[in-house]
Amino acid sequence: MEPESHDRISTLARIGVTLCGVQIEATNIAARDVIRDPYVFGYCFGVFETMAQMAGLEQYSEGAKLMETALGKLVENDAVGPHLFRVALGQRQEADFAAGAAAGEQDVEAWYADANAMPTGIARRLGRKA
Repeated sequence: MEPESHDRISTLARIGVTLCGVQIEATNIAARDVIRDPYVFGYCFGVFETMAQMAGLEQYSEGAKLMETALGKLVENDAVGPHLFRVALGQRQEADFAAGAAAGEQDVEAWYADANAMPTGIARRLGRKA
């Protein structure tokens, strides 16, 4: 992977983790517990996946790398990112995960259209204000 591609993926991962992380902190979820809630895990996956698509990353190389990087950063353990990506792919058909992923996608699209439309899907779901 080219250095500029790696830098771009790292930057996108940081942005996505920040968009999710603010909500996770506001709802008092420990980073390591994100994957225990299928909706929250799906939401984060949807945020990262949508960011990869909107950035025009190639799905099977750069897009996958963004997902792995962001998921590792999300749980504060970069080494588990690739494993979490595989787990997420296996959960895509589960109802709560899919609902979370759809909400994450919608939030990123709304934020992309209007920078003032901050993503709040996790906070809405868990009944707290981010």
